[in-house]
Amino acid sequence: MSVRSYGLVLGPLAALALAGCQETTTTAARPRVDAPGVPVSVQSISGAPDQVTAHFAGLLGEAAAERKMEIVPGDKPARFRVRGYLTAQPTEDGQTALAFVWDVYDESKKRAQRVQGESLGRRGGGSDPWAGIDQTIVAKAASESADAIASFLTTAPVPEPKEDAKSKTRTAQAAPEKKR
Repeated sequence: MSVRSYGLVLGPLAALALAGCQETTTTAARPRVDAPGVPVSVQSISGAPDQVTAHFAGLLGEAAAERKMEIVPGDKPARFRVRGYLTAQPTEDGQTALAFVWDVYDESKKRAQRVQGESLGRRGGGSDPWAGIDQTIVAKAASESADAIASFLTTAPVPEPKEDAKSKTRTAQAAPEKKR
């Protein structure tokens, strides 16, 4: 499955979002936060082998649902759109780290937030760092990603409603004329 098609699959599965100024958030032991009512779409997850990406996407979708995040398909209106990247790398002590980075974009397509973190895996076995990433580490990274995004969603400023030209025209027409 191509990276593009994951974006279509992931839209309804997971959501990550962050808004405000362009800040970076690194995950740390955070409490679980529920974030209902903010439409989010996951546009892509790249960097990992297909099998890891598919597993991560499913777990991310489950974690988002547990946090009451409103996940929408990629072609539907969303307040935030998220693009993510996963990488596996050896650590100095011989373990393997699954690192994740999520860029969250607002409705105007400006990056509003970056969330990043890593989960440590078992000791690597050979030249492929992905071999040191097991299902437990993938699940932990998905949960930490959802926590970070939900935390942002609960603090993201609510955009002001936009008045459209029709409502302005109707309001002007409905106003009574002043007589002198």
